[in-house]
Amino acid sequence: MVRWGVLGAGSVAQRRVMPALNANPECRIEALMVRDPERAAQLAGEFDAARHYHRVDDLLADPEIDAVYVSSPVYLHCEHVLAAAAAGKHVLCEKPMAISPDECRRMIDACQEADVHLEICFVLRGWPIYQWIKQQIEAGHLGQLVELRGHLAKWTPRREGEWRLDPEKGGGGALMDVGAHYLDLFRYLAGDFTRIASMGSSAVFGWRVEESAFTLVEFASGAHGELGISFAVPHSGNILEIYGTEGTLLLGKQMRLLTEAGEETLPVEFPDYYSGLLDHFCRSLAEDDPPLASGLDGLRNLEAIATAYRSTRENAILPL
Repeated sequence: MVRWGVLGAGSVAQRRVMPALNANPECRIEALMVRDPERAAQLAGEFDAARHYHRVDDLLADPEIDAVYVSSPVYLHCEHVLAAAAAGKHVLCEKPMAISPDECRRMIDACQEADVHLEICFVLRGWPIYQWIKQQIEAGHLGQLVELRGHLAKWTPRREGEWRLDPEKGGGGALMDVGAHYLDLFRYLAGDFTRIASMGSSAVFGWRVEESAFTLVEFASGAHGELGISFAVPHSGNILEIYGTEGTLLLGKQMRLLTEAGEETLPVEFPDYYSGLLDHFCRSLAEDDPPLASGLDGLRNLEAIATAYRSTRENAILPL
């Protein structure tokens, strides 16, 4: 049983993570922390947490906590992970891992020195559907990869003053926020990137950060990837397309596999966002297994995003 402390019980924690923790027999929410004491007490009651705090130091000093889920704003991730490592707590950190690659390196070093487990919330790696697709690619069933396409669009207006709209606090817009998931999925499925090009815009909402981002990557294998992300499209969905020399896989609300044998429609089940990652986290602690999404994966993700933003500024295709 992993006894959890939730550092920053915001909207994602409330909608996704704490329900998943409570549903997992290997997890227990031991304590949670939010800055408002009354809100902390209310949430502790809602999610069956034994204790609640309104200060980070108090949560991390709790001797009954084994692991901390860091769900604070991005600009605080590094500070909070360093503090958790110093307190001897294992860490599950929300994505993006930090504001910059340099912060990621500090977080990795701190967790290694403290001998604590560090994992990043790239939840798509924990979904059976993407694990199955990875197996098909590695087994050569699609042949040599030629192209990956990912598209994620939704209508997400923000309130003025939100930290996500401040580039100093969120690090960027759509690419940093949700594009991080698909860039990591690309790496998970097809390997490391060698070049990247990107552009972004905020023509609908007029934010200081991009509401839409369009990014091209080159993989070390020679394949290419195209990623489109937007917060300004209300009638859309998530799409992943994978094209190889011997097969094509199209994933939306259903999955289609096209090969010389013809076209096959395969069943698709989209699980709870966090359950697979939490299962693996608990198993990693029990069996000393490597993380499903490591600090190095978080670093590579931030390096790609930072280079994509520099590509936008410089209007250039850049090496990674």
